This record gives sequence, C-alpha cells and structure tokens, in this order.
Amino acid sequence: MKKMFILLLMAAGVIFSANMGNVYAAPTAPQENEKVNLEDGEFLKKMAENLGINTKDKDSATIKKEIHETLIKMEAKKLGIKTEGKDIKQIAMEVHETNLKNEAKKLGIKTDNKDIRLIMKEVFEAKIAKKAKELGIDTKGKKMEQLAKEVHEKMIYTEAKKYNVKTENKEINQIADEVREKQIIKAAEKLGLDTKNKTAKELLKEMMMNYPEEVKKLKLLPFHEKVGMHRHGGFKHS
Repeated sequence: MKKMFILLLMAAGVIFSANMGNVYAAPTAPQENEKVNLEDGEFLKKMAENLGINTKDKDSATIKKEIHETLIKMEAKKLGIKTEGKDIKQIAMEVHETNLKNEAKKLGIKTDNKDIRLIMKEVFEAKIAKKAKELGIDTKGKKMEQLAKEVHEKMIYTEAKKYNVKTENKEINQIADEVREKQIIKAAEKLGLDTKNKTAKELLKEMMMNYPEEVKKLKLLPFHEKVGMHRHGGFKHS
C-alpha cells in the first residue's frame, strides 16, 4: 500500500491543489508531452483498485474524482485530521494548512496568530533565500520576484551542466525539457529498464508503476515552472 500511495501522489498530484496557493511542494508534474496520461483508462483503473475503489461502470472523470478524495482523506488521516462531517474541500484545506505550518516550523518560522497567506509567503521567501545561498546567488538589494527567477534559472543551468546539456542559444524552457529527458533516461537505465525506442513519457510511466519510491527520489527538474510568486510553491530541490 505504501508503494502504491507514493505512486498515486506522483501520478495524480491531487493532494495540494494549486488554487489553494500551495507552497508545500507537490510532486513535480511532468511536461505535457511526457506526463503520465491520467486519461489512460488502464492506468486510472489500477490506481483506483489499489485504493479499494470500485471502478465498475464508472467513467474516467468519476474515477479521478474518487481517487482525489480518497488520497486527501488518506493524507488527512496521516496528519491526524478528523474528516467526519466535513466536505472534501474543507478537508483538503486543512491538509494544506497543516503541511504548510509543518514546513514553516522546519524553517524556524512562527505561525501563531498569522494569516495562512502570510505564512505561505514567508515559507516561500525562506525557501528562496535558502536556495539562493546554496547556489551562491547574491541576494542583496533584490526583490523576491527577481531573486526567485534567478534561483529558478540557476537550478536549471546547474542541472544542465551535470547532464551535459548544451545551453548556448537555447530558451530556458528548452534547456529544462532536455535536462528532464536525460534525468528520466538515466534513472531508467540505472533501474535496468530497456530504454531503446522508448519516449521519456513511456519510461516515466514504467518507473512510476514499478519503482515509485525511486521516482520520488529523483527530484526531476520542473518544466516551465516560473518561480516568480509565492503562489507557485516551494522547491523540489532542497
């Protein structure tokens, strides 16, 4: 069950909804042309069945909704949040806020008597500052928007160098795409998978189905993820 739970979190990305201003970084979603297709009936069915959800005579939209709700309730239980008498939106918000406060605590940020949006902003800024320091980026006199952009780009260029991806005359998004593809292929090879004639999407799906815990450790580079405002979330690399 633990293995499948990790798989489901990565595949669905449903626990921490972006419209709640998530700073507790959710599993990084693959680029459109490489992500595991949640419209894939077989994949959805397997996810649902491993959660004990009956899929008979249900369409994909219904199955996805039930997976979403089940995962939120599982996360709530893990965090000690009571769910009885609450709708799924309220439960999801409590999960989000609890994780956010836990993250703030790790960063030494006080949360007493603070609005959740302020906590979210402070957590985001603390993560940006921490990452900037790790990457050797000068923070003096820079606005958070500018600093976040520099951190985001430096992360991509650092990974590009690591994977021997050429960066000259390329847009930052293209570099990120190429880096991620190499990350996936290298990880697949390390796991002993046959990568010949397979796309990154196919390899990622195969890894998620068979080696979810390993995929979780990969810290795959986010695609086209502008780290400009606190609503966009925290870093996967920490």
